[in-house]
Amino acid sequence: MLNMKFNVKYFLFLSTLLFISCDDTITSEDINNIVMPDSNVSYAQHIAPVFEIKCVLCHRDERMEGGVNLSSYTNVVADPRIVFRGSDSTSVLVWTIEKLPPYAPMPPSEWLIRNHIDGIRTWIREGAENN
Repeated sequence: MLNMKFNVKYFLFLSTLLFISCDDTITSEDINNIVMPDSNVSYAQHIAPVFEIKCVLCHRDERMEGGVNLSSYTNVVADPRIVFRGSDSTSVLVWTIEKLPPYAPMPPSEWLIRNHIDGIRTWIREGAENN
């Protein structure tokens, strides 16, 4: 009987692990583990997950706060004032995430960590490619 209880508990444990591993939802903890490289920053691998967790709630098709939509690559680069390819210092996106006046700091709560800001800046400097 003891062996049977162990097997049932083990089965339930494995079933839970399988269920959790099938969940592809990205969390804030997941993006905090993303380490932005010093070069060759990938939109899909590095930038999009940060936008998805930190920005898209307010900046998407259904709710474009400030007229900004960060829900897809096409939307991100649609307005050259927001992301000026090749120049992070003239991109409004950078001004907001760096909390530079006169723009409201973004995101308004739980600001981006330095690693993410540096990665976004590098991605823009490298041409803001859809890679």
